[in-house]
Amino acid sequence: MSPRASLATKEASMGPDPRPDRTTSRVPYGIPGARSQQELGQSAFGTRGLAFASSLRSHRRATRALSCQLLNQLLADSMILYAQYTKYLWLVRDQTFFGLRPLLDRSATEQSELISLLVRRVQALGGVPTLPSQVGELALVSRPPKDAEEVPEMLSRLLRAHQLIIGRLRDAIRQTGSRGDNRTEDILNDALHRHKSQVSLLADYLDQDTEESA
Repeated sequence: MSPRASLATKEASMGPDPRPDRTTSRVPYGIPGARSQQELGQSAFGTRGLAFASSLRSHRRATRALSCQLLNQLLADSMILYAQYTKYLWLVRDQTFFGLRPLLDRSATEQSELISLLVRRVQALGGVPTLPSQVGELALVSRPPKDAEEVPEMLSRLLRAHQLIIGRLRDAIRQTGSRGDNRTEDILNDALHRHKSQVSLLADYLDQDTEESA
């Protein structure tokens, strides 16, 4: 038997080479612990993915916290405004002011609905709604005086309260919109529309009352 035939017979008896093919193996043969470029790329992508996910969670937490803060400030103002409406509702009994009581009653109901809406949104975001004991430190709207007021003074006070809240609403809408909290932004836009409507009704009644008194 020739040397070449003898070598072929020996290789056949040993079976296939157990070493991985260097052209297809993910681990370069002969370099223990080494990783292929594919594995290195996947590892880098995984690290970047984890960092992105962590950053996204942090952004969402910060957005929820900011939205809760803005909503609770508006909630405090709304509580004081609701108290003003209910107080004035019971003070106005004179039939001379025809149509004012229904107006105050509707506006008080509107504020009560807005308060419930704000509370539910704060809770949905995982926050704690404003407590009555916190209203004083969070609200821009001042509490009404204990003594009775004349109707023009009542309406003027209500108008000022609405205007303060409208300013806060516009700022809150801008901030929540820029942070991507679209649901809160929608709720605040709805509240803004309601406040503008109430301002229009109060201003019309105040102008009418002023003309009749002149």
